[in-house]
Order: sequence, then C-alpha cells, then structure tokens
Amino acid sequence: MILVGLTLGEILGMLTVLAVVVAIFFHRYRRLAAADFSIDPPQVPRSVLVAVKQAEAFAYASEPWYRRSAEYAQDVLTFLSPRLTYRLNFSVGRYRIKPATIEALMPWAEDHGFLQLHGEREQRLRHLLPYFSEQPVINDWQVAVILEWLRCDHPQLRGMSWDEIAADPTLVAKLYSGYMGAGGAWEQWRKSLTPGPVALHRMRLPGGAPTSG
Repeated sequence: MILVGLTLGEILGMLTVLAVVVAIFFHRYRRLAAADFSIDPPQVPRSVLVAVKQAEAFAYASEPWYRRSAEYAQDVLTFLSPRLTYRLNFSVGRYRIKPATIEALMPWAEDHGFLQLHGEREQRLRHLLPYFSEQPVINDWQVAVILEWLRCDHPQLRGMSWDEIAADPTLVAKLYSGYMGAGGAWEQWRKSLTPGPVALHRMRLPGGAPTSG
C-alpha cells in the first residue's frame, strides 16, 4: 500500500492537504451553482475567432521560456483562486483575456442581448470571470463579445457584415489591433482600416513587426 512506511505526521499532512483541496473545490462548486445567467454569442465567424486564438498562441510561443511559464502559472492559479487572478487582473485562457476587459463589457453585452443575468445584481460573481475564461465555450463567447464591440465601435467596420470582415485578413488584423488595446491610441485606431504592424506580425501577414506600432 502507498501509505506503508509513512510516519503518522506524513499521513496527517497528506490528509490535511487533501481536506484543503476538497474544501476549495467545494466552495468553487457552491459559487458556480449560484451562478444564474445565460449567454447568446454575437454572430462572429468561427474563422475570426480561430485567427485571434492562433495570433495569441503565436505571440506567446515567441516569448522567452520564463514569460511562457508565468502565463501558464496564471492559468493554474485561476483554477486554485480565481478571486486572486481577478484582483491581479491576469490575462488567462486560450485568448489571454484580462478579467477587467470582459467585466467592463458586461453591461454592453446585456444591452445587446448577448448576456442575460438572472437574479440580483450583486450575484454577478465577477470574481469567477477568470475561471470562466478557462472554459472553452464561455471563453469563445467572451472573445466574440469583445470583437463585436470593436466592430460596432469602429466607424467603418460597423457598416460591414461579419462575412465581409472574415473574408479580408487585413480587416481581421485591424480588429485584432483593437483586441490588443490599440496601443492606447483609440482615436487613431478608429480613423482607418489599417492594422498596426504588431497585429500583422502576430497574424503572420505582410508588413508586420514584432515590437513596434
């Protein structure tokens, strides 16, 4: 048996760790069971979501091992303590989403019918947003909401259908520029359909540069 040869202290230590893990996941279960919401994703083509996911994967694969390790550690931490991930605003999930980003768009998603919260407002369970980013279906919904908001926010893109955008990799890269934060230059981002060189680089399109623009 595995326990043969272990001291009483070692056995008690193992049981204590097991009890803590069980307590953590039981608490998580109760929080998730209290969540009462439904989602209806925007009609963002799958190809656009895949392009964004691949761009993020390409970007982080290019980082030094210690940066990649830190990102993986953030994902592990999210399963152990989503509240801490929320407070530190770590980017997590397949699309490396910050909790603050999706939280800021929740009212907009509600207004446009992409999210329905049932029950009291204080039951939003915002501390579980990082945990939801680790769930593929909800994570896809989060990214679709962000991209739809970006499309609606851009004077020229808002007049285009998703089929038009999906058919042009440059337009997808333009949305991805916004997804990355537009370098903080939102007014400039809204003035043209030209994506930044970083977005072009991550999507492996001509004219890309890894660290500038």
